[in-house]
Amino acid sequence: MSPDDAIVRPVRTKRTPKLGPLAVLAATTPDVELLRDRLNLPDSRALYSSRLHYNAADLKQPAIVGPLMGAPYAVMCLETLRAWGARKAFFIGWCGSIDAKVRIGDTIVPVGAWVDEGTSVHYGQPGKCAVRPDERLRSLLAERLQQSLRDFHSGTIWTTDAIFRETPDQILKFQELGALAVEMELSALLSAAEFYAFPLAGILTVSDELFAMQWQPGFKSDAFRQSRAAACLLVSEILKHQDIE
Repeated sequence: MSPDDAIVRPVRTKRTPKLGPLAVLAATTPDVELLRDRLNLPDSRALYSSRLHYNAADLKQPAIVGPLMGAPYAVMCLETLRAWGARKAFFIGWCGSIDAKVRIGDTIVPVGAWVDEGTSVHYGQPGKCAVRPDERLRSLLAERLQQSLRDFHSGTIWTTDAIFRETPDQILKFQELGALAVEMELSALLSAAEFYAFPLAGILTVSDELFAMQWQPGFKSDAFRQSRAAACLLVSEILKHQDIE
């Protein structure tokens, strides 16, 4: 399997921007807007169903794209960012805890993501495996959290295609594998990133809980709002200071 054997590939035309090497994929609109404001990015355009924020006059500035929903679409955006010049990225998302030690408002820096979605197999993953982030970027996130004295969890997460099929049997299965939480994009992004030798790592904020086999949403809680804002601030500070070059 070769990166060059696809018939349909993203391209850069006269109308598309050239991006610098740094990018962030953000799953949700609130995080996209917060990152855009933190990084003071002056340019914006549509990218599929998302917005792309960047600085056309300064390619050292990062590009931000989002919102994203689901594995196929997230990888579609990653492929396009890569075609337009990005060479490494962070992913910022929300997740549901399936571990009683991980609560609403907690932060996770995943060390791996269990593939339970249909996109990764097209990028060389056999399925039902854990794919890993770039270790340098993951370590950088963890180190910055430690320096800021913020607690966080390290462990694997579970990526699913079916948000309404997070059944007790599925939750038990991934609890036995040691997964801390469930979300919908990261394993596919990591699979595509590995395929292209494109460094990528993620940071997740726990927005809800499922470990007790009942859904406990926490999207309006202060703990969640503060933690997701802190995650965006941490990544924006890394990017501002060019710490990943």
